[in-house]
Amino acid sequence: MIADLWRRSASDLDGLAERLPKIGFILGLLALAFAWGVATVKWKVFPHRQLVYLESGVVAMRKMESSELPNTAVALVPRETATDPVALLGAEPVDDVILMTGGFSYRQDICPDFGCIAWVMDRNGRVLHTWQYDPSALFDREKLSGFTGKRAARNIYVQGTALDQGGNLVVTFQAHNMFPYQVAVARFDWNGRLDWIRIDGSHHWPTVGADGRVYVPMARIETGEGKVAGTQQKRQCKYGAVFQEGVRVLSPDGAVLREFWMDDVVRESDAQGLAYAVRDDCDPYHVNGIALLNAAAAGRLPDAREGDLLVSLRSSSSLVVLDQDTGRIKHIVTGAMVAQHSPRVLPDGDVAVFDNLGGIDTAKGTRVLKLDIVTGKPTTLFPRDPDAPGGDLFSEAQGEVNFTADGRRALVAETLGGRVFEFDTATGAPIWSYRSVSDMAPYFAAEGNRHDGPAYALMHTQGADFLSRAAFRRFASH
Repeated sequence: MIADLWRRSASDLDGLAERLPKIGFILGLLALAFAWGVATVKWKVFPHRQLVYLESGVVAMRKMESSELPNTAVALVPRETATDPVALLGAEPVDDVILMTGGFSYRQDICPDFGCIAWVMDRNGRVLHTWQYDPSALFDREKLSGFTGKRAARNIYVQGTALDQGGNLVVTFQAHNMFPYQVAVARFDWNGRLDWIRIDGSHHWPTVGADGRVYVPMARIETGEGKVAGTQQKRQCKYGAVFQEGVRVLSPDGAVLREFWMDDVVRESDAQGLAYAVRDDCDPYHVNGIALLNAAAAGRLPDAREGDLLVSLRSSSSLVVLDQDTGRIKHIVTGAMVAQHSPRVLPDGDVAVFDNLGGIDTAKGTRVLKLDIVTGKPTTLFPRDPDAPGGDLFSEAQGEVNFTADGRRALVAETLGGRVFEFDTATGAPIWSYRSVSDMAPYFAAEGNRHDGPAYALMHTQGADFLSRAAFRRFASH
């Protein structure tokens, strides 16, 4: 028996000896693969770029939304029994009405064909005027040929609106399930006729000056390896596609007057830190709003002029003042706000923003923040009472705030929460509230998914602004 065991052991050893070269070869390949993997990550040798592109493709596919609701809908709200519920919380202002930003599929009970891009309403919820337009006439496949992903008009949405002195509505458009997401800017007259459209990478919210000039954030895609704003630091954008952004100035008829690319601006102004200390080198600036300095603000800053540009940079949580002719940076405000949107210049020359994530003194972290334009000293305007309506204000992204001409009242649109609040800027007391609720039954029917009865959904509130009753009467008489 012992002899048999010995013979089997010897035979096993002989077999192992025969297999050792193969095992060694396999282990060597594994070691080489491990070493090459380390080198791929550390020194970015082949196939690092191919793997990154593969990962970015997988990430992009995961971001493709598949939902029966449009992307501007927060959720179905079956308990609602009416569209756009409102509540008067204080004395009703009598001198103005409200311009509400909507979009395709919003309020198809009053804009049955395509939904309301925007509308004018009073505080009782009564709609006084609307704009609607066929999205497929604005964005056919040929016009979207420069985009990738699911190129279709149904994936375009209204991002922001602004009304000029003649009652013309300027609208910016963005996209989901398409790349890039920055799409276009257009102008419609008071009666909803299209004046012009530019599919040029415009995005976020437009601003219209008193002279009718249009100011919009713009974007282009930059690929390949590069340096941070001309420094010696390598850009860390793992997906290889960088959003280079800036400000475009258009004439009232849509012609380009000026363009200021932030990557050029920071180099020429020796302000490279604005591009370096950011969360993502793929989106180093993220321009999301523009305001114009008034005389009071310009008078408090050396070398500033009325009409210079106050630009919001989300990535660096900063505001920069650019020369209106050259784009040179004249002043920087930073510190208290985090990932802010919607810069506004107040009558006294201070500025305000929709501070998405910097509200350490608020219940959810979002606030309307006033800043001394010189020192940056912050003051929270809203919310101040966590138990009052709007005390739970929160929108991780987007958001807009607008003020009356005298600065005494403000409208804040909590975009991702689907609400709007009007408040007194001196006390923070809420005056009026609104929830954006639309019946989605027409949308579902167009998608071949019919619902029995209404299908109410809470919708994003992209913006709300004041419109004086005198201006409304003048525009309506056209």
